[in-house]
Amino acid sequence: MSDLPVKVITPHDGMDAFRDAFSSLVANHRLTRELAWRMFVRDTKAMFRGSFLGWFWIIVPTLANSMVWIFLSGSNVVSIETGTVPYPLFVFVGNLLWTAFNGCLVGGLGVLGEAQGALSKVSFPHEALLLVVFWKSLLNVGVTLLALPPFLFLYPLTWSPTILLFPLGLALTMLCGLSLGLILVPVAALFQDLSRAVHLGMRFVFFLTPVIFPLPAAGLARKLMLWNPATCLLVTSRAWLLGGEATDLPTVAIVSVVSVLLLLLGVLAMKVALPHIIERSGGG
Repeated sequence: MSDLPVKVITPHDGMDAFRDAFSSLVANHRLTRELAWRMFVRDTKAMFRGSFLGWFWIIVPTLANSMVWIFLSGSNVVSIETGTVPYPLFVFVGNLLWTAFNGCLVGGLGVLGEAQGALSKVSFPHEALLLVVFWKSLLNVGVTLLALPPFLFLYPLTWSPTILLFPLGLALTMLCGLSLGLILVPVAALFQDLSRAVHLGMRFVFFLTPVIFPLPAAGLARKLMLWNPATCLLVTSRAWLLGGEATDLPTVAIVSVVSVLLLLLGVLAMKVALPHIIERSGGG
C-alpha cells in the first residue's frame, strides 16, 4: 500500500488550481485514453446485455422522429420546401446531426452524475469521462448512419466533392454540443434544477434549429436561429453532404474555435471544481 500515490488537496488561489489542472491534463493523457476506452467498452456491453434487438435501439429515435415528419409532409399536413434535396433525405440528415449535437450536450452536462458513485471512492483522470461521452455519441451516430444508404438509394443525388467534408462537420457539431454541456457541469452537479431546465429547453431549441426545415430567408425566426450556435454547423454539414443552402464558412470557423476554447475551459473548470463538488455532495 505504501507504493500507491497519495493526492493531497490543499488551499490555493484560483490560478494555481487551473495550472495544476492543466498540468494534470497533459501528464495523464495516455492513462486517460486507456481508461476511457475500458469504460466505454464496459458501458457499451452493459447497455446491450439482455437486449434482443441490440444496436437497433440506437437507430430507432432518429429514424422514428424522421418518419413522423416524412409522414406529415407526405400527407400534406405540413408543406416544407427544401429545394433540390428530397425532404425525406433532408429531414433524416438533419435529425442525425441534431442527435449528434444533443447527445453530446446532454452527455457532457450529466457526465458527473453517471459516475457519482465512483468519484468519491476512486482517484482517476476525470477527463476520461468526457472521452466516454464523446465515444458513446460517436457510436450512436455511426450506427445511425447505417440507415442512410437506403435513403440514398430511394432518393439519389448528384454528389459533389464537398461530401468529403461531412465527417468534419459532424465532428464539429458534436464538439460544439459537448463544450456547451461541459461548461455548465460545475453548476449542474450541485443543482439538479439546471439539468432539468436544459432537458426541457432542448425541446424548444429543436424548433429553433433548422433540423426539419430550411433556414428561413428572413424574419425573426431567422435571426433567432442564427444566434443558435448549432445552426451554422448543422446547415453547413448537411449542405456539404446533400447540397443546398449553407451558411458562411467564417461563422462556422468562429463557432468551432470558440467550441474548442470552451471545451478546454470546461475541462479545467470541472477538474478544479470537482473536489468541492464531492465535498458538497457529501462524498468527502
